[in-house]
Amino acid sequence: MPHDVGTMVRIIKRYANRKLYDTKDSHYVTLGKLAELIRAGEELQVIENGTQREITAATMAQIIFEEEKRSSKLPVEGLGRIIRNGLPVQP
Repeated sequence: MPHDVGTMVRIIKRYANRKLYDTKDSHYVTLGKLAELIRAGEELQVIENGTQREITAATMAQIIFEEEKRSSKLPVEGLGRIIRNGLPVQP
């Protein structure tokens, strides 16, 4: 995930027990807290602790899924289009 040189990226580690650990503030966080950080303009990178695999996009999708379970806001037609055609590729 490329970032501007001046941008500080907050690293979140995801452990095997699915807990998320904010390395900047040195404490565990919830998906809801990650959503708050993103809305506040924070740049996040989520890393699986064991494999060091970057899973930021999957974590963001999980945040959207959890929010949709509480209150549906996304159009079904648009979601169906994403599933059928895939996500647009950014240059």
